[in-house]
Amino acid sequence: MQGIWGDIVRMLERTGPRLYAGVPGDDPDIIDAARAAGARYAALQDQRSAAFAAVGWSRLNGRAAVLATAAGPNLLNALIGISEAYTSRTPLLVLSTTTRDTVVGRGGFQEFPAAALSEGLFVWTHRVASAADLAWAVSRARYLAEHGRRGPVHLMISPELTEARVSEEPVETSARQPMPPGQSAETLAPVFEALRAAERPVLVFGGGTRQEEVAEHGLPLAAALNALCLVTASGRGVFPEDHPRFGGLAGLYLPEESRAALAEADAVVVLGSQLEETALMGWAAPERAHLAHVDTDPAVLDRAVPARYPVVCDSGVFLRLAADFAGPPTEAAPWWRPWQPMRSDAGAGLGTVLFWTTLREALQDQRVDVLTQENGLADLWGYYAPCFTLPPGVRPLVPSEQTPLGFGLGAALGAAADGRRVVAVGGDGAFLTNLPSLLAAARTEADICYICLDNGGFGWPSLSRTDTAIVDFAAAGAITALAEAAGCRTAVVSEPHLLAKTLGDALAGSGPRLVVVRLADRPSFPPDEIG
Repeated sequence: MQGIWGDIVRMLERTGPRLYAGVPGDDPDIIDAARAAGARYAALQDQRSAAFAAVGWSRLNGRAAVLATAAGPNLLNALIGISEAYTSRTPLLVLSTTTRDTVVGRGGFQEFPAAALSEGLFVWTHRVASAADLAWAVSRARYLAEHGRRGPVHLMISPELTEARVSEEPVETSARQPMPPGQSAETLAPVFEALRAAERPVLVFGGGTRQEEVAEHGLPLAAALNALCLVTASGRGVFPEDHPRFGGLAGLYLPEESRAALAEADAVVVLGSQLEETALMGWAAPERAHLAHVDTDPAVLDRAVPARYPVVCDSGVFLRLAADFAGPPTEAAPWWRPWQPMRSDAGAGLGTVLFWTTLREALQDQRVDVLTQENGLADLWGYYAPCFTLPPGVRPLVPSEQTPLGFGLGAALGAAADGRRVVAVGGDGAFLTNLPSLLAAARTEADICYICLDNGGFGWPSLSRTDTAIVDFAAAGAITALAEAAGCRTAVVSEPHLLAKTLGDALAGSGPRLVVVRLADRPSFPPDEIG
């Protein structure tokens, strides 16, 4: 491998394998270098799909994937995926080749002030000035992406440097991960005492928590406190959804029974969540309870809700100390009323609720590693616990508060590139906005079962408008034809009695395949708004 691209791959692979995604450029770039080195790569034809794939891979693995871009339309087309990484604090290393130094400011081809794209998109932005600067820049970029606040970092590299060689090895920083201000059982004792004294405690796990830490310390803590446990949409998957303490997804997706319990709670601990608007929906008076908000970023504490105990601490450290303090499990009966599973009348046609309840049963009989999901009108029911819960062993990949349409479909590419068996569910509108992902899956023979929910309408506008002419469409036939032409196996189901078999056959298959589910309804959400 010639030039700096091979050196960058070599430096990054020393810290753990990662995915290199992007649209290949005119000249060999880091995608070519990754391919030559035998590293994972995704050579795609659309920058937005590449960004979604990189974010999906990073979220599953906790390490920064590399997104190759070029300053100008190439980078701009990837920004929606980068903004998703920033909001969800997902590690991501964005490498952009810039306009040649000799023509900067002179109307260079596709010249764009990429350095100005910082706040709200990147944790750190740096223009690499020389080959001697590169080793330090790559090491620091990876470090900032994967530690502390975490998120996307941006390295801009001039074309003049691409044939240079790195003259020094980077200083390895992974062993020096910074921790928030030192917390101990003594400093956190007031929080723990309030928790232990609570009669109706609730634990809320956000996207900043980790599944292994919740399993090791969160479950014992919940048992010791007799706590009801919720997750945010971004934190979904860290708490087992078949557990009797699982109360559902906080905010917009909260079951009625858990919403009532949250209103009665006398102590609430929120871990690793920025408490965005959708996570607070339906929570009538969050300031009434003894609220402890735990996060590594002090900027999010007290941002939306005043916390009685704002705690700057890693969620895993807090859970470990709290579990040690709380002691053995309690014998008390649950103080909350459990939510009840929904039932759907198949006689009313193939409805949205029937699809999700049937998918839950079908997934239990198949080996599926990852479920990616959109956030459209029909998709929302998949976040509602009485309608659908994640089977054990299935990892979710869902958008955070930015909810870019098509994220789940693109993120599935990153999961499949990691060797996972993937199911990707989205509405017909999401498929229309991200057809390149479907084509890329077919071209690379990715092991993805796509499920297109066809209700013939464009999400919320199809419900909120009295005249729906411009938001109603019939796209599923064209989507199916495109998938077939690209080489995907396809199936279409509209009869309730055929749904279980159609889903079961598709899930049991391999390679790229598409199931179009023709829905007979457009139910509003939340459920209590159904008239």
